[in-house]
Amino acid sequence: MHMSERAVHVEVQLRHVTVDAGGTPVSFSYPGILLTGSEDGEQVCERWVPFGDDPSDEDDERLVQALHQALLWQGHELRLWS
Repeated sequence: MHMSERAVHVEVQLRHVTVDAGGTPVSFSYPGILLTGSEDGEQVCERWVPFGDDPSDEDDERLVQALHQALLWQGHELRLWS
């Protein structure tokens, strides 16, 4: 049985969002980590973990959990990655 080749790409990314604030568009940006999973060279999953300018312990824990899941998925220990 052939086991697929999995890889996880980690990238710091700045997301830009525009929202309607009472009829006036307001734009803002915020940083995060983008985790992209590829299986046999094809992108199959993606998770974006936001963090602020001064990340909290909660932000750090969320990122550690996301990285842990991504690495377990890459090592074929998880079937799905969320």
